[in-house]
Amino acid sequence: NSYHNLGSVAEEERDFTGAREWCLKSLAIFQQQGNLHGVANSYHNLGSVAEEERDFTGAREWYLKSLAIFEQQGNLHGAASSYGQLGILARLQGHFEESGKWLIRSIVTFRQTNDEHGRQQGIGNFQIAHQRAPAEDQQKLEAQWRDAGLGEFPTSPLE
Repeated sequence: NSYHNLGSVAEEERDFTGAREWCLKSLAIFQQQGNLHGVANSYHNLGSVAEEERDFTGAREWYLKSLAIFEQQGNLHGAASSYGQLGILARLQGHFEESGKWLIRSIVTFRQTNDEHGRQQGIGNFQIAHQRAPAEDQQKLEAQWRDAGLGEFPTSPLE
């Protein structure tokens, strides 16, 4: 856990090499212990570091590894976080329809876990994707929202 936290601090300081090294040390220990929750969190942090470095392919791979463990373990909250990061990542790459799908999964799953803060973050990220998307993608995002049964599309921040 200390290595994991040191990785987070290094990432905050934008020392991505240090962050990656600390996260990999943490990952190795969690793997040795058979601590799947720790492994998943380390993968998630490695995804965050890669995302900050604009290594979108690497970030996606790390987030998907994290997600697979969270889903396998039935950790809905961890899965919701990974869905959200995958949605942000897709938006950063201009894949707005994919972004919407991931973000809706995040919103719905955070609602299932009674995490209102996480749900609101997901809604905010969905709104950002909608605002940045071209008109045709905006319509697709609005349709995704309606199809998910989330009610009226939020037009103001964090409705």
